[in-house]
Amino acid sequence: MKVWQLTYPHNLQHVTSPDLKRGEDKVKVKVTKALLTESDVAVYSGAVKVKSPFIPGRFAIGQVTEAQEDSFIKKGERVYLAGTTEDECAPDGLNVAGETVDGFYRDFVLAGVDDVYPLPSSVSDEAAFLIDAIAMAEHVVDEMNIQVGDHILVAGGGLYGNILCQILIYHRAVPILADNNQDRLARAKRSGIYYTFPNDDTLKSRVLDVTGGKFADGAVYLAFSNRTEPSVIFPLVKRDAHVAFCSLTHKPLHVNLEHALKNNLTIKGITESREFVSTAINLLANKAVNFSEFPFRSFREEELPVLLEKYANIFESNAYLPEEFDVIKFIF
Repeated sequence: MKVWQLTYPHNLQHVTSPDLKRGEDKVKVKVTKALLTESDVAVYSGAVKVKSPFIPGRFAIGQVTEAQEDSFIKKGERVYLAGTTEDECAPDGLNVAGETVDGFYRDFVLAGVDDVYPLPSSVSDEAAFLIDAIAMAEHVVDEMNIQVGDHILVAGGGLYGNILCQILIYHRAVPILADNNQDRLARAKRSGIYYTFPNDDTLKSRVLDVTGGKFADGAVYLAFSNRTEPSVIFPLVKRDAHVAFCSLTHKPLHVNLEHALKNNLTIKGITESREFVSTAINLLANKAVNFSEFPFRSFREEELPVLLEKYANIFESNAYLPEEFDVIKFIF
């Protein structure tokens, strides 16, 4: 079996590993495509510490090559591999692929039957890589108890922010997207998101205009690729509102809680959404989101080290990662 092994930061090598032997209640999956994300770049660069040697790769799809005869997962099925799985022996009860346990940059993986999700033919490979973003959006809606007509401020306009706004619209809420990247705001407009504003000194007055002077009913801060000071959202929501902070990894955030305490806000932290994966697949199958504005680029497996190094250099310079970073996939 071939794996991409990280021996130390900025050093990814293609090596041979012993073949995997399937055990009871497991399926063997041939990885066909994997995604490159900010969390993978953070591991590669050393910003997220892992114990070497380590296999990165947070998200992937594949084809089942071995399964028990009586399993509901069948040989030959195209499946989405869960990036987060339960493990009672783990410190927080969870394993995160490519972060706390070996990830998906390899030929084959073994997975529990509950940790692979068959993909309907109506969900393309490209669409499957939106599952985590949609699952996170559904998690936000559930945790924040968002109701029809609620105005929700979303700080961060990348792929996850764009998808979150679309899911809010699907649930008949009113998203207000704030970001300082004009390309992201323009892309959001083309995706059908009506209220898109710069995250600057004018944001308060714009939120008041949209809500009729009543502030937002809730807010979400997306930590990945977001340079805005997190506590800026607290004065823009109503008293007793819910505020969520979302990240793909355990990203350190320094947050001033003065306004949160003053306004009796409820704060939620969301870094994984495994309970909403099936819901996300159903939403994709029903064409509930529009991702036509996001470029999908395919690369051969051999280009993985070069791409990771390119993005790590951008990441370490504290510059914005290119928007297509969120949707780059690798074909094995």
